[in-house]
Amino acid sequence: MNEKKLVQVAKLGKTIGLKGYIKLHNLSDFPDQFKKNASFFCKDMRNILKIKDYNPSNNTALFEGFENIEEAKKLTHSILYQSIEESRRTCKLKKDEFFYFDILECQVRDSKQKLGKVVDILEISHSYLFEVSTDEELIKQGLAKSFFIPYLDKFIKKIDTEKRLIECKDEAFLILENS
Repeated sequence: MNEKKLVQVAKLGKTIGLKGYIKLHNLSDFPDQFKKNASFFCKDMRNILKIKDYNPSNNTALFEGFENIEEAKKLTHSILYQSIEESRRTCKLKKDEFFYFDILECQVRDSKQKLGKVVDILEISHSYLFEVSTDEELIKQGLAKSFFIPYLDKFIKKIDTEKRLIECKDEAFLILENS
């Protein structure tokens, strides 16, 4: 599986008990994807892990083939990945919600010019900030190499993931000027 088509969804922690259960630290916004019979890629072991049992109350999972403490310890600190296609299929979005992988690398524009592209998304409390790598032409004009745009209606007009474009209100340029 091409690594660019995978997204991190969880990190496995310490083993819990003697039966092979292991702590699952969710790295996604979709805890419902962790359930019995769900399969994930494990980069460290280059194989697919299938959940045999999952306890959502304490976020522990038992994986097929790792049903004792000694086997489960081999999974400690592993990262679980899911394919982008499977994420789209199993994780349902609400209105005005997007997958991180659909926002990253989107071009950012205001009504006058290209401002740059999204290189990261930071979650701050109950809000998000798009980290934007500033367009080279604007950097040549002495503006900052990067800046942050809050994901708020005050700054964002429209997100078109098909065109890989985020249209911003002109206030976004003011953030860049003051960065």
